[in-house]
Amino acid sequence: MKKVVIIQRGISKHRIAFYEELRKNLEVKNIHLSLIQGHFDMTNDKQSDFSTIQWASIIKNSVVKVFGKELYWQPVSRYFLDSNLIIIEQANRLLLNYFLLALRRLYKFRLAFWGHGRNFQALKPNSLSERFKRIYSNKVDWWFAYNDLSAKLVMSFGYPSNKITRVQNAIDTRRLVSTMSKITKLEIDNVKNELGLKGDNVCIYIGGMYPQKRLEFLIKACFHIKKNVPDFEMIFIGAGNEDYKIRQMTENHEWVYYVKPMFEEDKVPYFILSKLLLIPGLVGLAVLDSFALETPLITTNISYHSPEIDYLLDGINGIIVQETNDPIIYADKVSYLLKNDEAREKLIKGCRVARGKYTIEDMVERFSGGIMKALAV
Repeated sequence: MKKVVIIQRGISKHRIAFYEELRKNLEVKNIHLSLIQGHFDMTNDKQSDFSTIQWASIIKNSVVKVFGKELYWQPVSRYFLDSNLIIIEQANRLLLNYFLLALRRLYKFRLAFWGHGRNFQALKPNSLSERFKRIYSNKVDWWFAYNDLSAKLVMSFGYPSNKITRVQNAIDTRRLVSTMSKITKLEIDNVKNELGLKGDNVCIYIGGMYPQKRLEFLIKACFHIKKNVPDFEMIFIGAGNEDYKIRQMTENHEWVYYVKPMFEEDKVPYFILSKLLLIPGLVGLAVLDSFALETPLITTNISYHSPEIDYLLDGINGIIVQETNDPIIYADKVSYLLKNDEAREKLIKGCRVARGKYTIEDMVERFSGGIMKALAV
């Protein structure tokens, strides 16, 4: 039986379903999957998104600070000595990566990166750190790129296309879709009454609340939308170091509602009540929520979206407003869609198509197929 090891600094909650299904998929192919995850202090709010998997091996991440940068060491040598393939994160701060790159020939295991291709949120995409990443990212035997956009970046480093698996990163949205199909009108009305919603022209924001999400931009846009659409109402769901801006807004404007962070099926009623998902700043996995719950996403053409922005097709399953610094233009686009059922329905149909394309099942099959190819190299 072949042995594959995936090493992660930590496991996000949204990844659990993927690992569980990947493990089952590989067992049928006579491949044993081991997962090594770093341990985090779960009392730290910053790590609240991390979880554990029962069958994973948990190690203690050691953190070293060098010139203000956090570098991580993961003591995993006893886990990989008999491995055929090791899959690691593409990250400069993981010291283990350099150790494995140096030892892979000696211990005769294959090594693969799994990542974005670059740091999409880097303030300086051509910084020394990013240039260094491009150099050593060529040194592995296989690449698991998040999606087509990430694959293009990896190929731009000179890495061969035939050694790249395009994973098409996804989350398990099946429970969201199932909940949406089963939820009753009474349940929706109860949430509507709890919030105090009065009309039907409702939009939603969901996610972290920090500078890259551009909440100031969205707040300005909301006031312009309200002028264009008098019965417009806005739901904000999330938390972060800028959630006070939204709380202050709710104190002075009865058409704005703040809700604590919601996860999994708990957020479904709020999406059903909303016509559009408004995130003018950084977009990542929220685009998959948009598709699953048929709530078109409206964002802007900023440079630091996560790779999943590649799934959003402007005018087909969402909108990417090209003018990034004008909240009035953004507001006018939202206002038009709230008033124009036909235009909005076109986007909803696009969401349904995309929902069937970017699935956890497809991601597992792609990843599993990539492992088979990597083992055969």
